[in-house]
Amino acid sequence: MTTVNRKNKSLLIAFCSIGLLIAVASIFFLYNTGTKSPIHGHNAAGLTATQGEVNKNGTMNADHPIIVKGTIKELPEIDYKKLNKDKKLTELMARRKKKLGIKNSLDMVIKSDESFKVGKITISMRDILEKTFLKNKKVFEEQIKPSGETKPAKVREYGIYVVHPGDNLWNIHFRLIKEYFRSRGIKIPDKADEPVAGGFSSGMGKVLKFSEKMVVIYNIIDKKIDTNINLLHPLSKIIVYNMKEVFSFLKEISYKNLDKLRFDGETLWISAQPPLKQGK
Repeated sequence: MTTVNRKNKSLLIAFCSIGLLIAVASIFFLYNTGTKSPIHGHNAAGLTATQGEVNKNGTMNADHPIIVKGTIKELPEIDYKKLNKDKKLTELMARRKKKLGIKNSLDMVIKSDESFKVGKITISMRDILEKTFLKNKKVFEEQIKPSGETKPAKVREYGIYVVHPGDNLWNIHFRLIKEYFRSRGIKIPDKADEPVAGGFSSGMGKVLKFSEKMVVIYNIIDKKIDTNINLLHPLSKIIVYNMKEVFSFLKEISYKNLDKLRFDGETLWISAQPPLKQGK
């Protein structure tokens, strides 16, 4: 009896060992052949829920768990010193400026949710807008993305001009306005901004005076809104144009009616009366 019992125990142990080996081999085989478990493939809602990396041949590689939800289009770094040097950046700025009918009078066109560099300083358009709204006692509207990141409620485009020694605000505006009208087939004379007989402001002069109220001068070193463009250091200030606001204003102006414009220091309007011989 003792001998039989020992034989039965030995057979039982052998069968258990073989069964265990078969189970381990089956799991290893299924794992390496990419057989889908309940967490792979399509869920009850019909959405793809993948926990493994998809190889080029379409099989799964569970060693690198990722979830792919779309293609991310990476923009080139927007760096002022790389303009006309970095091909992708140059093409990006050219496309944006062309859409606005602008080529040379602005350095860059930046969206309200982007940042850019001038020299060694990175500037956030969000920071400029927040400070501008605060200065004007307005609320800067933002929305919170699912990731928790905040961004402007509406993404708009802003023209950026980097101020250099010798620049003045009047000439910067005049170059932009001339280029705007030229893109629409209207050539503005180079002296159209000069006073008319009697020393009074010309129609274009009034437009330029009014346009000075529509821009933001930003000190990139002190990171604050400024009131003039006088430079203390090279590349220390930029002029920021709200392109939608500027172009909406320019669309309302007909070059033929410039002489009928009136400006009182705050408001610009077209008068139905003949030009005055005195006043603004």
